[in-house]
Amino acid sequence: MEAPQQLIPTFYCNLAPKSDFMRTVLLVILICFAFGIKAQDQDALHQQLTNQRFETMRSLLDYRFKGGSGEFERMFLKTAEYTDEARKNCVVGTVIMTFTVSCDNVISELKFRNPMHYGLNETLQQFMEATEGMWNECQDEKYTRFEIPVLFTLKNTETNARGFITLVGDSPGFTCRSDSYYLERFEKYKAKGKKKKALEMLDQLMHRDPYNTRFHDLKRELLNTKSE
Repeated sequence: MEAPQQLIPTFYCNLAPKSDFMRTVLLVILICFAFGIKAQDQDALHQQLTNQRFETMRSLLDYRFKGGSGEFERMFLKTAEYTDEARKNCVVGTVIMTFTVSCDNVISELKFRNPMHYGLNETLQQFMEATEGMWNECQDEKYTRFEIPVLFTLKNTETNARGFITLVGDSPGFTCRSDSYYLERFEKYKAKGKKKKALEMLDQLMHRDPYNTRFHDLKRELLNTKSE
């Protein structure tokens, strides 16, 4: 992936001095290409880590939940409800549900990172209460901690976010904003030096895909720049 960096000096230096404009254009194109490759690498790494995270959680649920991870998901999809309020407000995002199930099957420490509101947190709470008595005993405390990302999304809404469990709600009757919309607006506001607006767009993307390190890196870089 170092090729783009090696191409920049080769072509850049070989252009005639009189073609300053073309030298500048080429340099910008090659730098953008290099950053594009970096973004692709980040996305690929994100998908790999997501797969590993899901596989770890699947193995843990297969061991601890009666019926395994498949039954856990089936029960969730049967129990959980995408509230009308959430649908009408185009609420799309990933709630990271963390909890403990002791070896003697006591559920505790239920928390929601990246909470959704609009009744969706209550939906998760009710589901977890419904799993009482559905857990297998264990002999080691290392099998007691769970971290399950649950994606709430709507039909016909474009998002690259992934959840270990995904609940798809009906469309509210109009098109909700896509990941591409927020990313394009982020780039637009960033180019104009409107840091606050750019951060708002990034926060929307991070709310949908909280594990995505690319969004966190973009936010950190933006916070280190000067605004107008």
